[in-house]
Formats: sequence, structure tokens, C-alpha cells
Amino acid sequence: MNTKQVPPGQIPNQIKVTEYVREDSGIAAAYAGWLLAQLGAEVTRLVAEDIPESNTASPLSVTKLALAKGKRSVEYGGDAAAFNKQLEIADIFLCDSPDALEKELESPDALQARHPTLIISIASVFGLASPYAKFSATALDAQALSGVAWSLGSPERKPLSLPPGVIEHQAGVVLASSSLLALQVAEDCGRGRLVDISLADILASYIGGNSRLYIHHGLQWHRSGRRAPGSGGAYPYVILPCKDGEVCVFGRTPEEWQRLVAVMGNPAWASDPRYQDLRALGQQYPEEGDELIKPWLAKHTKAELEKIALENNLILSPVRDFADVLNTQQFDHRKFFHSMEITGKSVKVPNLPFKVTEARNDDAENIAHTLLAHKSIPFTHAPKACSPQPLSGIRVLDFGWVWSAPWVSTMLAELGAEVIKVEHAKRPDNLRLSGRVIRDGKKVDGPSKEMSPIYHQVNHGKLGITLNAKEPRAVELLKRLVAMSDIVVENMSPGTMERTHLGYDTLREVNPKIVMLSMSAAGQFGPQSNMRAYAPNMSSSSGLESLVGYRNESPIGALCFALGDPNASSHAVLAVLAALRRVRATGLGCHIDLAQIEALVGVLRPYLIDSQMSDQQSPTLGNAHPDFAPHGIYPAKEDDAWLSLAVTTESQWQALGNLVGNLVGNLVGNLAGNLVGKLARNITSEVVGGEIQKLWGESNNFKDNGARLENLEALDSAIASWTGTQPRDELVQQLREAGIASSPVLSIQEQWEEPHYRARSIKHPVNIPVYGTEELFQAPWRFSDFNPKITEPGPSTGQHNHQVFSELLGLDDDEISALEKAGVIA
Repeated sequence: MNTKQVPPGQIPNQIKVTEYVREDSGIAAAYAGWLLAQLGAEVTRLVAEDIPESNTASPLSVTKLALAKGKRSVEYGGDAAAFNKQLEIADIFLCDSPDALEKELESPDALQARHPTLIISIASVFGLASPYAKFSATALDAQALSGVAWSLGSPERKPLSLPPGVIEHQAGVVLASSSLLALQVAEDCGRGRLVDISLADILASYIGGNSRLYIHHGLQWHRSGRRAPGSGGAYPYVILPCKDGEVCVFGRTPEEWQRLVAVMGNPAWASDPRYQDLRALGQQYPEEGDELIKPWLAKHTKAELEKIALENNLILSPVRDFADVLNTQQFDHRKFFHSMEITGKSVKVPNLPFKVTEARNDDAENIAHTLLAHKSIPFTHAPKACSPQPLSGIRVLDFGWVWSAPWVSTMLAELGAEVIKVEHAKRPDNLRLSGRVIRDGKKVDGPSKEMSPIYHQVNHGKLGITLNAKEPRAVELLKRLVAMSDIVVENMSPGTMERTHLGYDTLREVNPKIVMLSMSAAGQFGPQSNMRAYAPNMSSSSGLESLVGYRNESPIGALCFALGDPNASSHAVLAVLAALRRVRATGLGCHIDLAQIEALVGVLRPYLIDSQMSDQQSPTLGNAHPDFAPHGIYPAKEDDAWLSLAVTTESQWQALGNLVGNLVGNLVGNLAGNLVGKLARNITSEVVGGEIQKLWGESNNFKDNGARLENLEALDSAIASWTGTQPRDELVQQLREAGIASSPVLSIQEQWEEPHYRARSIKHPVNIPVYGTEELFQAPWRFSDFNPKITEPGPSTGQHNHQVFSELLGLDDDEISALEKAGVIA
């Protein structure tokens, strides 16, 4: 796909990015730099020390090697003068090691003062301004604090997490897009700024959307094995076995269920009312539904079922391993992979998950690699002074539905863009139809389609109009709106916009500057382009479901998290902001064809590469880390109470030994016999410090990180036996104060009240009609002098018809009334 590279220094106005690299640097800055490089920026890795290309098989190590390709590297040897000299020629500085930066050089604030026009972009787990900013943390803390871990795993067992390296990519894409936005503001008003990205904020904003499908409709947000809790509201929402593997079977509507039943041959049970009430079937007796469709699935292979699904518009996808992913025809058609040599072995790695073209056709040239070849070209309608709403003056026409595309335009609205959401009143956004609304355990009387909290979470701050796009007059009105807009967003099935005469090739004739974003499951063209999918099908098709499970057991998957939608949204925002830069420079718009499955495969990069390096499918890790131990989720004293705990350095291991003498006794006792263990546990408090350190070091099975990784099960068992006797919150505080990464695994109710999110102001109250006041999550971007802002809930159906048609298009009341009677405004 994006096979062309822009040679460093060949374009005078090329954006220049400097990436701060240390041996212990993470994935976030590396991925942000890679994304910006793929879009045409010149990226220089400013290396603090000589970091050799390791021969380790660690998925994270090989990923960092892969993300370094195509970038220049400059060693500065820890010299502050050399470091600052490089920053003098940079536009953006990327860092995900703020503690190391401050220790080695200076704080981000001091660096900003030294380089006042520079964009200084920092990613960390908790952010620079947080009650927990001083504490050690890993990405596992972000999953614990956000509620991600609470939603994954079996209900009777410990919570699970996504494997290390996957979630860090989310910080990378948000870091890249927020850096571009900050650069635009700097160009408009002549001043740099600090970008403060928290991984915990990102995940909480994702959960703040997805969890509302459950908690506001009488369902639990809790781990539920291989199906979503209560089937997410309606049957089916589950992973089931087939002839040669497993498939994800999904559906939301009676029509979707009837298509599946018809393909199965309309069995006699299908006429039973018990199996026609999809809400009851999904929430009260979903296992019965499973047993009804399992025999049919067992007759077919994954490949056969995928073909049947494509031919019959079923929402059914194979649970792929990475061998399947690498051999997917759709990816081959879209040239999604390219080959790269890593430590002497050729592997396939992902390209960008979107194609950018000047015409919507399969053979059009992909110009994504040129989007960031321009800088210092302000919008003509932008304010001269710094604005708290940097996208003020941008208008977005939103044809999106459900989550992915609407969330893109909502993030733009929070930054000042005017967004007009287009619906048909008789076929409204599906999020309006998520069921009866529950508050404080009671049904809220009133029109549920106007007060569904997830609808308002995903669509706040927009204008709303209703038009019947099947009517030629409605298409004419929409074209007039396109003529005065900057961006069009849609996530309908490929070809839908063309069939309604609103495809990109038509719209660019109306407005050559228009940027059109088309988000679909598999892309606009190719053998699987007509695939029908929701987030669970995307995660199954991408390989994500094959990674999540208890250590060395069969995968359980991550159906409840629904990462596919917000992950695609985050990548789409980056593409849109990059495309807007090109509009500023050339006056020419473009079409962005984003494949949501590709966006998800891209963030699974560590395990996609690892499977090729090791010539086998990456195993389920549980909550373990491939590079250090302990790293996991452990029980606390209270019922269903859990905490994360991670040790990344030997000094932290010693600190853990000092903190928990009885744990050392358990470890030594397991290895050397009960007598030693008993003696260790009886050491008096006066000698705990010295004696515990001695015993900690003498345990050969845990003497260093390598030994701990080799004996992980015994280590985890011993830690769990100790943490299970301690109150969760008190223990977390003690571990944090000792310099050890730890966080409570929060339920969604606890996450709602978590002090970190209040301190970061990531939630804002809005008044939803009938329902009342509700706090909504905003985009997880923080800047030194402006932030996203939520001002209004989502629009009610057709709420702004008169405003838009009268004030923007100049129609008088009689014309509007006539169009309403004719079913055009409908």
C-alpha cells in the first residue's frame, strides 16, 4: 500500500519530527513517529546511547526494530547541547519516557521554555498532570484503572488484559494526531505548546463509550468469557466452535437473525417464539441459542463459513490466528503488508490502514505518503491569535452511524468544528435503538431513542438534520451542504454513497477541497469489501481474539471491550488532520479509504511479527509480560477485588522484597522446604530490611529477571497467596510508595469516580433530554493552553433542521414545510 518513502531532506517544507529514544523507551513514541513518517514527515531518532539490534525474540523488541525502519538515527551521547541543537530544527518532539528525559536533561516545561515554537509531545501512563504522575506505571496500570481488565476473562477467574505492546499503540496514534493539531495551532499563532497524552485517559474514553451499551440498559459490565455480558443486549454475541476452529457469530436485529436462520435451512425450532425474542434469548438463556446453531457450524470450516457470510450478508467471522491473517486475500489485494528484514529474517509487517487518493477507484495512486510534506501554511479563515477551539471554521458533514465514524466527527467537534449529523428519521442511528434506558435500577420513561446515553456519548456537540437521501431533492440539498463544508465522514457499506449519488467522485466536483473519509470493515475494494461487521467481527478477523486468554490456555477473546471501533476512529482522525494540511497547501481534497480491520491488525504488530520470527502462533500470555516478571493481576482480600503489579527493574524487585517479608518466606519455603519458609516468615520487624534482602537474593529461582520468567507460575502463585490477604487499596498505595507499578482493577462504577479522571477533566456533565445530567467522556487530548470541550448532548432527531436549512441554505419556512410534506426532510 504505502510503499513509497520520502527521502530525508528532499522536501524543504517537510515536517521534521524528532523522536527521543532510549533502550527502555516504549512503543508509543516509536509508533507515533512511524505513522508521521509514513505520512511524509522526516523523522529523526535522537538516540541517547548505542542501542544494538537485539537478537531477542521478544515481541516488543522486534516491534521497536520494525518501527525504526525508514527513520534517521542520530546519537547525541547524553550531551545536552547536541540534544538541543537537534531540537532547534524540529517541528515536533516525541517522547514516551518523561522521567528519563527529566533525569537526563530537563523537564518538558523547561524544554518548552528553551524551544518556544516546538511541539513537545509526551505520552505516559497517567500523564504529566495527574495525582499518580509521580508513581511508576506500565500499560497494565492503564488497563486496570480504565476498566478494560474488568471486562476481560471468565467471570469465576481473575481479570485478563490485552498483551503488552498492543495497547501502547493507542497512545502512539493519539500522540501523532494531537501533535499534528498542535502544530497547526503553532503555525496559526506562532507559539509551540506541550501535548500531554495519558494512556489511562485513552482507554477510559474508549470504555466510556462501549460500557454504556451495558450499564445504561440493565446489563452488567463484567468479564463474561467468550460472549459479551447479556450478549450485549441481544443474541447472538459469542465465539463458537466450527469444523476446524472457531467463529464469531454476531447480530443486533431480527433481520440479521432471520438471515442466519434462513441460511441454516429454517429449522423447526426457528418458529418457536422463545427463539424469536432476541433480547430474552441473549440475556436470559443464550446457551440455548448456542446449542441450536453449533451443529450447523460444526459442519463447516472457517473458510466455508466466511464465504457463506459474504454471500448472504451474515455477520459472522472466523477467529483467525496470524497465519490466517497473513494469508488473507483482502489484505493481499489492498497491499496492506510489505516485507522487511528483522535480525536477519524476512517478515511481513503492516502498512498504514488507509489509502488516500484523488479519485475513488481501486487503481488510484495512494498519496498518503505526501500528506505531511507541507508546513507553515495557515488556514485563511483561522484566527490570528491562539484559539481555544483550533478547528473553528471547519465544517463536517457526518453520515456515520453506530460508533467509529460518528466518534471521529465528535472529536473534531470538541475541537471547534461545526458538525452536521445526517439521519433518516425512519432509519435513525442504531445507537438510538439500543433499548430501554435504565437509571438507578429503574426504567426511565420517555423516548429512548432520544436519550440513549451511548448515542449522546458518541454524538455530543453536533447539529442534527433528517433527510431521505433516496429523494433527488434531498441529494441536491446535501450537495449544497458539501459545497460549504471541509470534511465528509461516512461508514456505510462500500458503494452505498455512490448509489445515492453522494460518492467522492461526485462530491469533489461540487467541492474540490472536500476531504471524504470512508470507514468500512475491510476497505472499499477487494474480494471481501462487502463484509458486514461490527467490532467483535473485526477483532476476530484481525487476530486479536486469538491472543487474549489465560496463560497457555485456549483463547477467550476480548469481545466485551470492542477495541475495533475506537481504534479505527483514532487512526481516522490522524488521516483527516493530515489530509487537511494538504488542503491548506494545495487547495485539493482527497478520499480516505480506511479499513477498520487493518487498523486493528496494525496495533497487533508485536505478535504478528513474533509469530513469523518463531514460526508459530503467539501463545496466550494471560497477564504476563514477555520481558519481565512479575507482571500480572492478583487477588486482594475483598470479594472480586484485584490489583495489577509489575516489576520492571531489579531495584523494584528488591523494594518488593523489603515490603513483603512474608512473601519472601513463601518463595523460599516453596523451594527450600517448610522450615526455611517458616523461619523467614518469623523474622522480627527489627531485622526485616537486611534479612529479607539477603533471602530475596539467595532464592536462585527468583534471583534475577531471567530466573523469574523461567519460574513464572511459582512466582505468580506465591504473590497471589500474599496479595489475597491484603486490602486492595491499602496494598496498592504501599506498592506505589515503594516505587512498584500497581493499580486497582476498577469496575465501571469505580472508574466513574476515580480521582485521576476527575483531575484530568476527561469527563464533563451534559443535560440529556428526559434522562437528566450525565457525565460524558471527551477526546483524550491535553494541551498546555487549550483542550477538547463538550458543550451539548447529541442532537435529537431532526433538532436543527430549521437552523441548517434556513440559516445555511437560505430556505424559507414555506419551502421547508413543502419539503417535509414531500418526505424529503424526513
